[in-house]
Amino acid sequence: MRNKIAYTVMSVSVIFICVVVLLLVWLLPLLTATNNTLSTATEFALDHTPLQHVEDSQIYTGDPSDVTVTGTDSLGRTLYVFVRHHEATIVYQDQTVSESRAIDAVHALHLPIASIVSVIPGLIDKNLDTPLSNKASGNAVWQVTARLADGGFLFAYVDMYTGKLFYDFQTNHIPQVE
Repeated sequence: MRNKIAYTVMSVSVIFICVVVLLLVWLLPLLTATNNTLSTATEFALDHTPLQHVEDSQIYTGDPSDVTVTGTDSLGRTLYVFVRHHEATIVYQDQTVSESRAIDAVHALHLPIASIVSVIPGLIDKNLDTPLSNKASGNAVWQVTARLADGGFLFAYVDMYTGKLFYDFQTNHIPQVE
């Protein structure tokens, strides 16, 4: 009887360990894909632009999505490097409006905003036919994501050069980017 219980416990333990290992093998690539995207884009920005010191890197989920690397050049000037398909576009911070001004533009909508989720600099491809492509004065935007009081989300796009909000929409979920 004791042997039967011991074999049952061992069998269940082995099955549990196998399930955990299989879950890790299946989930690990999904969990590291974003980090690989960010690190690859950051390395590219460091190797191919005046960027010398990295402060942050984020995924911009606009259309199309890209990675924005924020940092400073050798003179200490803050810049945004937008990396898409091994191409980099540089915008210096002193040419743009501040993140707080972008948030102010969103609050001017007078919507019931519970919190600001993120403010990410991004790049619009003016050669594409998207809702954003022909509305900004330049190609750089602030993508402001806010949680609304009803639990939904607001995505607002603010022109980085003028500070004007030029496009917004509401949704019930945040899109995931790989």
